[in-house]
Amino acid sequence: MAKGPLGALPQLSKNARRALVGVGALALFNALALVAQAVALASVITTREGLPLLAGAIVARAALTWATESAAARAAAGAKEELRTKLLARSFERGPAWIAERGTAELSVLATKGLDALDAYFTRYLPALVTAVVVPPLVGAWILFTDWPSAVLIAVTVPLIPVFAALVGWYTEKRVKRAADVTELLSAQLLELLRALPVLTVFGRAKQQAAAVRQLGDQHRKATMGTLKIAFLSALVLEIAASLSVALIAVGVGVRLVHGDMTLMTALVVLILAPECYLPLRAAGAAHHASEDGLEAVRRVAVVVDDGHAGAPRAAEGNAGLPRDFCGRVFVDNLRVLRRGGFAPDGVSFEVRGGEVYRLEGASGAGKSTTFQVLLGFVEPTDGVVEVQGEIAYVPQKPAFAAATPRAELELTVPDADDIEEVADEVVAAHLLDRRITDLSTGERQRVAVARALLKVRHGATVLLLDEPTAHLDPVTSRKVDKAIKNASATAAVVLASHREKEASEEETFARVVTEETQQERPKRLPIPWKGALLGVAATVAGIALTALAAHLIARAAEMPPILTLSVLVVGVRTFALSKGVLRYVERLVTHHEAFKLATELRAELWLRVVRTQRRDGLQRLIDDTDTVRDLVPRVLVPPVIAIGAGIATTVLFAFIDPAAALTLGGLLLTAGLAAPAVAVWTERRASTKLARGRRKVATDTINALVAAPDLIAHDAHHRLLAQLHADDVELAGQTRRQAFGTGAATAIVLLATGAAALVCATTGNPVLGLVPLALAEPLAALPLAAQQRKALGEASARLQFDAPERPEPHRGKRIRLENVDVRWPGATEPTLKDLHLNIEPGTHVAVVGPSGAGKSTLFALLLGFLPPERGIVELPRATWCPQEPMLVSTTVRENLRMSGAHGDEQLREALRQACLPEWADRLDTVIRPDQVSGGEAQRLALARALLHDADVVLLDEPTAHLDEPTAQRLLEQLRNDKRTILHITHRPDEAARADLVLDLGTPAYR
Repeated sequence: MAKGPLGALPQLSKNARRALVGVGALALFNALALVAQAVALASVITTREGLPLLAGAIVARAALTWATESAAARAAAGAKEELRTKLLARSFERGPAWIAERGTAELSVLATKGLDALDAYFTRYLPALVTAVVVPPLVGAWILFTDWPSAVLIAVTVPLIPVFAALVGWYTEKRVKRAADVTELLSAQLLELLRALPVLTVFGRAKQQAAAVRQLGDQHRKATMGTLKIAFLSALVLEIAASLSVALIAVGVGVRLVHGDMTLMTALVVLILAPECYLPLRAAGAAHHASEDGLEAVRRVAVVVDDGHAGAPRAAEGNAGLPRDFCGRVFVDNLRVLRRGGFAPDGVSFEVRGGEVYRLEGASGAGKSTTFQVLLGFVEPTDGVVEVQGEIAYVPQKPAFAAATPRAELELTVPDADDIEEVADEVVAAHLLDRRITDLSTGERQRVAVARALLKVRHGATVLLLDEPTAHLDPVTSRKVDKAIKNASATAAVVLASHREKEASEEETFARVVTEETQQERPKRLPIPWKGALLGVAATVAGIALTALAAHLIARAAEMPPILTLSVLVVGVRTFALSKGVLRYVERLVTHHEAFKLATELRAELWLRVVRTQRRDGLQRLIDDTDTVRDLVPRVLVPPVIAIGAGIATTVLFAFIDPAAALTLGGLLLTAGLAAPAVAVWTERRASTKLARGRRKVATDTINALVAAPDLIAHDAHHRLLAQLHADDVELAGQTRRQAFGTGAATAIVLLATGAAALVCATTGNPVLGLVPLALAEPLAALPLAAQQRKALGEASARLQFDAPERPEPHRGKRIRLENVDVRWPGATEPTLKDLHLNIEPGTHVAVVGPSGAGKSTLFALLLGFLPPERGIVELPRATWCPQEPMLVSTTVRENLRMSGAHGDEQLREALRQACLPEWADRLDTVIRPDQVSGGEAQRLALARALLHDADVVLLDEPTAHLDEPTAQRLLEQLRNDKRTILHITHRPDEAARADLVLDLGTPAYR
């Protein structure tokens, strides 16, 4: 893999190569303008001549700086677009198994937050690096021509800076990798917590996880601060080396002036140009730590992109070039796949052709879902022969979606299809098309997945794979879906896995209509990190004092006084040279520490808000928005304090020397301080806010795409999704260029204002007044970007601090009692359950039945406390819950079960036996991933977890949906032995018949 300051970027990105050439050319012209400005300024101070040349040089430098910033930002946007596209494309090529193993959260962070770190690389490090290569040789050559002793001193000291930078950079490389690992781990663990949030809430463990969230934030802060301490130490060494070198040059020039060995004009030219030999190297070293995160992301992208072997999915045979009327074929002979120490499937053989439906039989855990993975090419078989001929359509056991609405998902699967409504109507999903997918119940999502596959069959797919397509559907809807599948089998070979027999029933009612969920979000004032800001003011004032004392030293030396009279000035120059670097180092550490501490507290508080609201976009808020606040607080809130403090201190200094110059300087500083941010905000036309929103959208779409990778790849829709993401990236790059245009224009205004102040004050003939204004460009230059990002900071802060009042605890009792209760989902046009009466005595086993959308899940949400009643009297006992989606996390079996409370191993084993998983009793230390267990196994693990919880009521949401009949019967018999109240949602009439009481929320289809 490529090493050095550019890493693998030149090989991976054309934009990076173009940026090198463009920034290099601009740096060359900037060096020429810099020399012209130094000569002209010295001439104006000493002879009052050269004003036109000075004015022209100031304008040229402002324009070149503008162009450099714009070019760098364009390159950053283009490079991120290239790398993100390559990373996602390669990830999809390597397949769903590799994505799951690598981790969707980690890949998402790498593709978004990781690559966003390239902004600092291109806008700060790359220009500084190129300038360090171009400017010092040219400026040094001019100094050599003007004053060779100073040039020799520069030649001796300048090489020390890259040597120190390389040593410190080498030392920090491993720390940067560890910090990147911690960042990915933070994202992965937060994703796991959010996945399990509903069950953690039911088990009373969700609020306790705020401490875990805070601990994760502290770990991230400590790891990152450990890296920053070393990285900032590099900047400290460079700052001190550069400042002391300039101080030595100033003292040497002063001594030669005293002895009459050089003129004042030559001394001024050397004093102005000498810092420019060190500044680019110092800037490159200081910006290096900011580039490390980006380069580390590039290294990780290169690992994925360059590895073209392991993990690549096997394409199904014969998917291309087949005639439209060709009926598909699936042939499997003695298929075996090694899985968890055994074979599942073990010797499966079958053949199915177009017009035929093959039912894949087997108990839960026998390998039916793995068989589908093999047919799709996602898993390599251990033994056997597998042939798939024809384009595939697929309904997974747990469907995932990349689009926001079912209609958008179907359009992504088959672009320009004109029969979407017709296909959706076949599976009773037409009314769901424009709903948000995140608002759909499990059964509704299942119908959308079936509609997606049937649409694919209508438009060319000749192999239809269905993994329990009716598992969460009521008999009425199941009958209609079965009919639609039967119709599709006329043109396709169908392989169907199901534990249910065909069931007929009456018509169903439609599901509720939910509008967009709204939440009040108001930006709240964030605390300014005052300690860091005041240290920043002190460091900036120290730099200004260094410039002022050096200029005064030369002015006094030109009068040829006794050399001892300059000793105080010499000591002052050296003191401020040292203090500037030390103060800057401490300021950076303190500011970043305060920002990370704030982010940790905000993340912990946000977790509690997410717990109270059960928000579905928690990951973006916990990661993206918190990181945005952390990164923008130092960039938005600190620079104004530093600029104001430095401006006031300099104006007061000028007032003691020349009141007229002080008025000029104060007026120009005020103009720059107000005009530059205003121009930046006006020219970018809300680009910063759109940029922040765009990045959030790209982050959301990226993780949705990675989660839905199996579905997308199965339907060959990932290419279209990647094209959509690329289009979003192009639009994002446009916003970045617009923001850079505004920032560059504002920076040009700052350089023009400080240059004009130097020009006017230089006519007084006082070197202090002529040189000090140039030192104010650095603190003022940070104001435009701060102004641009202020609104983005406010929006991110509002998303972290949205209103989430505590919900009142319902009245607790031993029985379930509801009188005249209405329940409405947030944003729903009508209550889902209205005028509900319920009185269930302790120990009663209740079957809850009804068609999809009748309110079964709504009833459970009320009983669990997720939904408050709109009206009525509610008395609820403590409840435990086994949800439709098991919500397991990627840890050991033991820790998954202990989510319900602290239990001993023997209790855990007994719960597994009660949940009909006796073979798992000796697997407590086995680390599982949700995608590594079958649907039935995952459901029973969730059931064991629920049964362990100390509660009066057990709520079971289709616990047998993914089980074969014998296992389901054994499980129900085990549950009959539980003396607690049990409410059991089921779509199976035989299960409802065994209950003590049947609660029918729909039409009388089950009686």
